[in-house]
Amino acid sequence: MVAVICCTAVSFAQATLPPIVIPPQDNSFAVYGGMGVSLAAAPGLVKYLNTLADPAQQVPDFGTNIEFFGGAEFPVTDQWGGALEYGYLFKSYTLPNSIAGTYTEFYSVSMPTAMAQYVFSGIGYFIKFGGGLGYHTGSLEQKDSYGNDITYSTHGIGFKAQAVGQTAFDGHFYGYIGGSMRWELLGNLKNGSGTVLQNEGRAASLSMFVVGVNFGVIYYF
Repeated sequence: MVAVICCTAVSFAQATLPPIVIPPQDNSFAVYGGMGVSLAAAPGLVKYLNTLADPAQQVPDFGTNIEFFGGAEFPVTDQWGGALEYGYLFKSYTLPNSIAGTYTEFYSVSMPTAMAQYVFSGIGYFIKFGGGLGYHTGSLEQKDSYGNDITYSTHGIGFKAQAVGQTAFDGHFYGYIGGSMRWELLGNLKNGSGTVLQNEGRAASLSMFVVGVNFGVIYYF
């Protein structure tokens, strides 16, 4: 008798629970943000850094970077949209030198980008492919063991291509995961007087190719 009552109560409770339904979301205005990890090849910078480091402590051709990003998406049609995004990419190096002491190098790239996107949508998800460009700036802060601390800068055009998937948590709040490629045409680093940063004939450049993955959240209004 007790078992019958319990089973009946459980069945009744399950029957009264409303189903979780995520309504379809139009391609509408949204804001998003998150962080990512990327792999960058900056041959001009690496060759310069390797003139500072001991031969046994050479910098590899590819380096892992951290990126923070945020932006806004807006619809153009049901299948096409645009996005305005700001990304901040950075990395640091510690270079031991048995003669000159230790060098500390920190570079960063500010990447505002305007993009166009093609949109696939369904109940509870978006898939978007797109790309764009922007005017980007970069800097390198170099410190040595003698107390010298100098910042060098550069600027140029940056291009981005990306694929993004967005999965609904509810009617407005979505998870965000993307993969991207960047081409940063930033050129040689210079100090305030316009002198190019170089050593042993190797000029330091922040031109680079970057491939990465990004994770974040996006909210649709």
